[in-house]
Parts: sequence; C-alpha cells; structure tokens
Amino acid sequence: MIFASLGDFQLGTTSVMTGPTAADETLANDFHEHKVVRGKPVPQKGGEALDRRSFSFFFDESFCSPEAEYTRLVAAKVAGNILPFIPGGGGFLGKHYFIKELKGTTHKTTQSGRIVRISASIQLVEVPGSALSLGGVGIAGAAVALLNPLIKRLR
Repeated sequence: MIFASLGDFQLGTTSVMTGPTAADETLANDFHEHKVVRGKPVPQKGGEALDRRSFSFFFDESFCSPEAEYTRLVAAKVAGNILPFIPGGGGFLGKHYFIKELKGTTHKTTQSGRIVRISASIQLVEVPGSALSLGGVGIAGAAVALLNPLIKRLR
C-alpha cells in the first residue's frame, strides 16, 4: 500500500520514493478586516483559503535512480502541472494541486560524484474544481474569470 498518489508520483512505494518523512496539511479560512475609527478592526469571514500540503521524503539508489526521479519532480514543477491527490487508503477526494515549491538536497555521492541519496520537500497549493472546469485558461486566468463574470460570458 502507498501513502498517496500525486498524479503519476506515488509517495511511499519501496521502488521509487520513501513514504513521507514529514507530511503537513493546512486548511484555513480567509477573512477581511474592516477598520473602525475607534477600537479594534471588525473581522468578516471571506470564505475558504486554498488548501496547502507539504511533504518531505528521499530518493536512494537502493530502490531507484535518485537523479532521474528528482528530475521528474522538477519537470512537473516547471510545467505547472495540475495533479490529482489521492490518499493511499483510496477514495479520490476531488482535490488537485500544483507544485508551488520544490527543494532538493544531495546527502550522499560516490567518490566519482554520482548521487546516491537526495532528500526532497514539496509544497503543494490546491487548484479548486471551479478553476479546473474553465479548461485551458491557466491558473491566473481562471482566477480572473472566477472574479469577473464578463470573462465567463466571452468564452
């Protein structure tokens, strides 16, 4: 069984990457502050914020090619791919994410410089289903279209 799938990436398989050495999820609400003449600002709920997830794991030559697997992650980040996140226990929750940040650290090499172990951490940001349904607009364009009903009518 795997920890989770992120698109074609399987977190926690013994043949590609370890299960996360750390995993975080952030769920938040947005709010707006209205300034008043006297006293503290008045908060007003502004809806949900985008969900965020982060994972730390490592690639080791004992079960994969560390450079090749890290390069696949870099390619997904550079391409801005929107990837479905499916927990290992099954059941797609309908959430998609893009890789906001990717950090890699080389921990071990051979005497000739071949990489033996790379640790990596990724930060993911949710792409809501409403942005996905606008197909091909892109993340920034989808955000504008969600806010401006005139753009929706032009499509």
